[in-house]
Amino acid sequence: MHRPKRTRATLRSLVLAGAILAPLVAASPSASAGIRHDARHVGHALGTAARKVGREAKKAGLAIGHAAKAGGLAFWHAVKGRH
Repeated sequence: MHRPKRTRATLRSLVLAGAILAPLVAASPSASAGIRHDARHVGHALGTAARKVGREAKKAGLAIGHAAKAGGLAFWHAVKGRH
């Protein structure tokens, strides 16, 4: 499946940020509350960004699907001799 470069770059950034932050939070049970709070905040921001990317990808997919359906119907009507 082909994804736009911007979507792939955003997903890569989300995965990279998660990979960097996960060990920092889980490394020490005595990690300061500030680090945990910041990590939670960053995780929330990453989740929000991922949801936005997903919504936009869904919109693009629906638009492509509707256009393909319209094109298919137009082709079918042309083959059948209808306008």
